[in-house]
Amino acid sequence: MDFLQILDDHVEPGGLVEWIPTVEGGLGSWQRDGRQTSHNHEQHLRAAFEYRARTQREGGRESWLGLAIDFDEPMSVPAVRAAMLAWIDRHEVLRTHVVLKYDHTERYSTPRGTVHLTMSRIGWYTETPLLLEQVAGSFDRATAPLHWPAYRFSTVARAESFTILFAADHSLVDGYSLVTAQYELTELYHAARDGRPHTLAPTNSYIEFSDAERGRADAADGSHPAVQTWREFLTTHGSVPRFAPLTPVDSSPEEPFDIEHPPQQSRTVRLLDDAQTQVLESLSAEAGGNLVAGLLAAMAIAYHRAAPDQEFAVVMPRHTRNDRAWLHALGWFVGLSPVAVDVSDSPDMPTATRRAAQGLRDGRHGASLPFLRVAELLGPPPAPRFVVSYMDTRGTPTATDADAGWARVLRSHSYSGDEVYIWLNRTPSGLRMHSRFPAEQPGPVLPFLGDFAQLLASTAATL
Repeated sequence: MDFLQILDDHVEPGGLVEWIPTVEGGLGSWQRDGRQTSHNHEQHLRAAFEYRARTQREGGRESWLGLAIDFDEPMSVPAVRAAMLAWIDRHEVLRTHVVLKYDHTERYSTPRGTVHLTMSRIGWYTETPLLLEQVAGSFDRATAPLHWPAYRFSTVARAESFTILFAADHSLVDGYSLVTAQYELTELYHAARDGRPHTLAPTNSYIEFSDAERGRADAADGSHPAVQTWREFLTTHGSVPRFAPLTPVDSSPEEPFDIEHPPQQSRTVRLLDDAQTQVLESLSAEAGGNLVAGLLAAMAIAYHRAAPDQEFAVVMPRHTRNDRAWLHALGWFVGLSPVAVDVSDSPDMPTATRRAAQGLRDGRHGASLPFLRVAELLGPPPAPRFVVSYMDTRGTPTATDADAGWARVLRSHSYSGDEVYIWLNRTPSGLRMHSRFPAEQPGPVLPFLGDFAQLLASTAATL
């Protein structure tokens, strides 16, 4: 399943309609909700507020994630409406809003069945680039995190097919949310079209998770394993990782919505097919690691060829869906772990794999406490600038169909001048890589990514 910057998607043109959530009476009719806000969500809101105060613009354009799902049949407007409303009722995170106060937050929520959808016909498009420019602009404006709704649906209808598009601010969703969402929205649409009950299993609410996580995090102190992990890492490395071959630019980690830089470049590559990925996984296991360790080992070797650093260091997001109750919940279930691999002696793949496996073990506790709570206890380090994410989508129903291209996860632009993000996705068809990096100086990144891909291909061809 691809993870594309929206303008790189391939939605066929057609009639564009926006579906805008509304509640009768507005937020004034909502109920005060005493459940606490996660650290991730609160800090996200404060960053957006600071950006708005500084620039007089809303800070939503580069922090949303989304989805595109293709249907090979004429669109049923009643079924589309019913599916979207059922999904909003299913996931409480879409029916809640957090208001930022000086020293705290206040949550307001609305019950199931109170959200309605306003259908707005935008027009008929005959060219995909113009269509996606319109959709991207609409999503940029609609997903501002300080407002509700910080999400929006669109549909593009054609005579014999249609596409559902969705975008939400990152405070409401993460990558796994959207991998699951492609299946849920498809099932809800087909159930509404066929006049039958849907077959989705019940799911719990991210708001319950946020409340419990916040309570545990606020009770943590400097003895927490996550704090100790990050303290040791920061003591050794001095700061969070960055992509060293990049020449430093005038970009502040305190300005996540920096508009001085052009949109980042992105790359999408299929690294290995399924058989090759299985070979890499076997070789990684023989070396004492797993597939993730093997991938990090290859990346560490490629990085050492591109950078003078004696150690490959990255930040890795890890999902915090540690209870099956949260498996299919929509929300931001993400912690951050530091990972370091010694490459000072230019290790071979088996050696680097063993070291990467140890680095993953050493850093695993880092994600057990929200990074922002760690920062409160240690003193705020800069935001991560070099991030590598791994996700396995094979356990999702209809994963094979989605991987064939009928569903894609989408992301907004990023405008950073020094961030490098790499997403590695294990799918039914193999291994895919998606990346974004500064547009102003992509030179060091592209050879590194190419070397990494070549090393994986040559390793997987050894059996």
